[in-house]
Amino acid sequence: MLNIKASFLWTLVAVVALACATTAAYADEATPPSVPPDPMEIAAPSLAGNYCCPRQDCLEDLTLWNFFSAGWDDAWAKRERETGTPDFALLRVQTNFMEREFRVNAFGEENINSPKIKNLTDVDDLIAWSFNRRFMISVTDAYEWIDPRTGTREGGGLPGIAGRFQLVDTESSSYSLNVKAQSANPEVGVTQTTLSYGIAGFEDLAYWFNLNRVGLYYSCLFDSYTGPAAAGTKTSDVQYDVTVAKTITAADTPLFGALTMFAETFAQTDLDGSHDGRTIVSITPGVRFNLGQLECIKMGSGNWILLGVDLPVSDYHPWDEIYRLTYIKNF
Repeated sequence: MLNIKASFLWTLVAVVALACATTAAYADEATPPSVPPDPMEIAAPSLAGNYCCPRQDCLEDLTLWNFFSAGWDDAWAKRERETGTPDFALLRVQTNFMEREFRVNAFGEENINSPKIKNLTDVDDLIAWSFNRRFMISVTDAYEWIDPRTGTREGGGLPGIAGRFQLVDTESSSYSLNVKAQSANPEVGVTQTTLSYGIAGFEDLAYWFNLNRVGLYYSCLFDSYTGPAAAGTKTSDVQYDVTVAKTITAADTPLFGALTMFAETFAQTDLDGSHDGRTIVSITPGVRFNLGQLECIKMGSGNWILLGVDLPVSDYHPWDEIYRLTYIKNF
């Protein structure tokens, strides 16, 4: 286990070192706008308009004011901001935009704070499809393995389905409403079905504070658990996350295209049960990059790798750490 931990951490160090080597060539490509937008552009219908980016057709701004009249008949499109700040799907914060992708997540919880369970390994995948600029649906599947402190390993799968509605999509901001249903997994002792709903947001800090290619992400998600469970088991909690991400390299950098370093602050608070009010906080430093292409090998810019490790910082530690690896294929 120590070798695995060391290899993971050295991988992160190597990626950061390569990022530093390519930063200078990318630093002067784009500059943030000198004047931040009026915040009323997000809310006021008279100010919400179109913009044209050199990399795409003009996209009408989507706001709450035109929620029922705009975006539903538009073909799906991913906004590329004129500042060059990308809006990415990351590890823990909820995604705020419409996607068409295949994604595989793998993580391992080490030394769980439980008298019965030692480690947990999870591999899940999803296929997301946006029908237009307002609505997306995704189908998920997960399989978990539990290593008990005594006895043999147990495993079981659980399917799920999720939906997303785009509330706001402007040059500086993006917000979505996310909903999800996850089935129980009785093979590993999980007897409750999870229903979740919440808001995810993104701000391009190049507009607000002249920070070059820096994005601010945040989300709040409420979970409701239904089904048979032991006395004192929680039936609801809230998860919230604030993330800052900085893109360092150019999108066409070989092997490390659009390399983005980020730090996620994630918290979960139980709203009832025997641990009512308990909050668990962790920080997840991580990196995201696309494989790009070498001179003779073309892997495509739509292949993304994400690496990160969750480190608990609250008084109560539910585990020692969680190692995360994600692959995303956009289409």
